[in-house]
Amino acid sequence: MLKNYLKVAYRNIKNNKLYASLNILGLAIGLASFFTIALFISNELAYDQFHPKKDQVFRIIENINRDTGIEKSGGLNSALAPAAAEEIPEILAFTRLENFPKGVTIPGIADSTDRIESAGVDEGFFEWFDLKIIEGNPEKKFQTPNHILLAATKAQAYFGEARDALGQIIKIRNNEFIVQAVFEDLPNTSSIKADMIGNIKSINSYRGERGFNQWNASYSDQSYFLLSETADVASVEKKIDDIMNENSYKNPQRSMSLQPLADIHFSLDVKGPVKEKTDRQYIFTFTLVAIFILVCSVFNYVSLALSHSLERTKEVGVRRVIGARRNSLYQQFISESIIHVFISFILATVLVELLMPQLELLIGRQLGNGVLSQPLLLLKGLGFSLVVAVLCALYPAYLSTRLSVVKIFKNAKGGFSQKRFIGVISIFQIAVFVTLICVAFTANKQMHFMREENLGFDKESQLIINRFSRAMNLKKESLKNDLLNLPGVVSASYATSIPSRTLGMSSFGEYDFQWINFDIDEDYFETLGMKLLEGRNFLPTDTEDSKAIIINATAAMKLGFEDGAVGKTIERNPGETLRIIGVVDDFHIASKKQPIDAALFEKITGYSAVLVLKLSEASIVNSVDQIKSVYRDLSGGEEANYIFLEDQINSQYKQESVMITMINTFMLIAAIVAFIGLFGIAGYSTKRRAKEMGIRKVLGAGFVSIQKTLNRASFGRLFLAIGISVPLVIYWMDNWLSSFAYRIEMPFAIIVAAILIASVIMLLTVSFHSIKAYFINPVEILKDE
Repeated sequence: MLKNYLKVAYRNIKNNKLYASLNILGLAIGLASFFTIALFISNELAYDQFHPKKDQVFRIIENINRDTGIEKSGGLNSALAPAAAEEIPEILAFTRLENFPKGVTIPGIADSTDRIESAGVDEGFFEWFDLKIIEGNPEKKFQTPNHILLAATKAQAYFGEARDALGQIIKIRNNEFIVQAVFEDLPNTSSIKADMIGNIKSINSYRGERGFNQWNASYSDQSYFLLSETADVASVEKKIDDIMNENSYKNPQRSMSLQPLADIHFSLDVKGPVKEKTDRQYIFTFTLVAIFILVCSVFNYVSLALSHSLERTKEVGVRRVIGARRNSLYQQFISESIIHVFISFILATVLVELLMPQLELLIGRQLGNGVLSQPLLLLKGLGFSLVVAVLCALYPAYLSTRLSVVKIFKNAKGGFSQKRFIGVISIFQIAVFVTLICVAFTANKQMHFMREENLGFDKESQLIINRFSRAMNLKKESLKNDLLNLPGVVSASYATSIPSRTLGMSSFGEYDFQWINFDIDEDYFETLGMKLLEGRNFLPTDTEDSKAIIINATAAMKLGFEDGAVGKTIERNPGETLRIIGVVDDFHIASKKQPIDAALFEKITGYSAVLVLKLSEASIVNSVDQIKSVYRDLSGGEEANYIFLEDQINSQYKQESVMITMINTFMLIAAIVAFIGLFGIAGYSTKRRAKEMGIRKVLGAGFVSIQKTLNRASFGRLFLAIGISVPLVIYWMDNWLSSFAYRIEMPFAIIVAAILIASVIMLLTVSFHSIKAYFINPVEILKDE
């Protein structure tokens, strides 16, 4: 019996290549999309889940209650964590974490300069972080302050083999560090990214001891605690609050809280240097997208199967006449469905394996292992596909077997329920398609607004040279003058902070808000194209003793100086009065997801973190080569560590870029799936009305009249689908846009464009079948009458 079913299934596939191809392809695309999104969601939910003590690990968060809402920050001062660990018995271990890339040099190796992910930590880090040492002594991580740990990939890249890295020298800012051990590369699901781990004080020795003991200034270090299993989190938070208030300025609007390790990856509302974050709303969104695409694919299969079943009614009738029972007919339909779905599953698996590396490259993030390397996931996927196969076959089988044999041989078609079911499928697919188009277009428009529009400064052709060594810092004026002599360098400025990357925040006096600190020279505003609203810029003659500062418009507003801030003073510390000499127009210090903070500019006198170079757009490539050469010559062979400001700004929106790229990708897939579905439904509807069209044609109906008749019902379903999807889109996207401090208005033109696109697709699919039906001889259609 099974052999007979297989033969019939093969014959049907062979005789109906278009139907079979559309069925298999549509379902394969749907399954591949579903599996890919499932891998992505599984990967996102796995962040920081690999630590055995994950439930006991918490990060300190500072919460400031402001007029605009609660401002949360994970970047704190470096004094709190050790003080809290000493005074609170529930804290078993602590670590501060400085998690920024660092420039390194490997002496004795050609082209040895690199910039790698670095983690500066305390010893308590190893009490909870699941770090696997593959070379070296796992019990002695930091035997001396100048010992570091290196990731296996970097150890092999620098020294050939992981074991050969032990004892080797790596230089950071001309300070030498010895590789003590090599660790297995951190999982891609770790919120902490590090290819090198070192003692936080040693690899940041430029701060000095004072930099780690300040309570009212921050280098944006994160602080983690390992709590005892019986610790009461609320009680520990209260104790941390008390310690903070005892040692720092008292602020009734401030509170400290502990954030579970598992929540860090999803904490978009918390400022801090965590590089990969995901909004839980995106997880929900992609779950819906995966379900929508899969449901559309299943509906496509069912609608195409129904369309094809109209051509098989006589086959079913003959089988019933010669004694076939309904059970055997059900088995025939189900076996064919299983074959189709199994082929689709194989094709979907191949698509996932082939396309996932390209998708990872496109979004800049790993999605974990493929399906072939996860047998359990593969079996689950196969089982799920078989369930889908059975469900897809039941309704067409039911409709094909419920008609009497007499009606079958009279070419009777399905009734009202069948027609209604097809209509529901069509409405659902169009609604999903219109919704996804609107979501994709709106998200892309918001991303363009955040990256390009009204930043308050010039980001084009700005080259940033990062993190000077102490030796180069002593030569900074010579470097600046030599670079300004290059024809492609328009202007240059030293600073500690730039838009999108600031060195720290501070709070002082009686002000209930935090300041972003900028130490700059007199060329900063000109180089970055910022506008002074009132007062003057810094002068070369301004010194540290002058206590002259420039603030931004937001700071002037928060200070209550809207009528004019120049000449007024503010108190930073007892006895330290700062004099305002100018006000600069607001600019986006961080991303547009956050409100603009108060900014305070002082004349730079000491260490310079960055050199900002405005380049001529006509010769950027040549200018970069010349800059690297000048820097190399002046530093004695050290390579310049640089980045373009535009790339730095775009990195702030990496999360949104990942999500929008995926939305665009799956929107296109959904469009293909919807097109296939609408194609099948249009074919089914045309076949159902074939006799009607034949009679109309015999009675003299023309081409246009028949097209109108066939298209009227399709466009009725289109308008109903639009009525369902548009309110959903407006609510959903307005809610998403409200999460940004600066946003576009709901773009209704995009909704109109989505409706037009859906209308064109509907017109094309229906017209294809109706034109084909028009040219069929009415005699062929009506011969049974």
